[in-house]
Amino acid sequence: MPTHITTSGQLGPLLKHLRADHGLSQAALGRKIGLSQERISRIENHPETVTVDQILTLLMALDAALTVEPRSPQVTPTGAGVPGHGDRW
Repeated sequence: MPTHITTSGQLGPLLKHLRADHGLSQAALGRKIGLSQERISRIENHPETVTVDQILTLLMALDAALTVEPRSPQVTPTGAGVPGHGDRW
């Protein structure tokens, strides 16, 4: 089931949950992807310090994926809603 994350504070608990579902300790997950147990702990407890590359690596190791989608479905002409095309975030 998809999980929507809108803040960095929601990322840590999700990563912990995924890791636990795979029966991995922080040390085991770290060994699997080449990071220390300390770095895995820091990512889970302070996800705002993680790089996009590390998020993608963690998700791959945990058999999960990152999906980006609009917050609300809408049909827009080409270029509308894209920064630099007249709209603001």
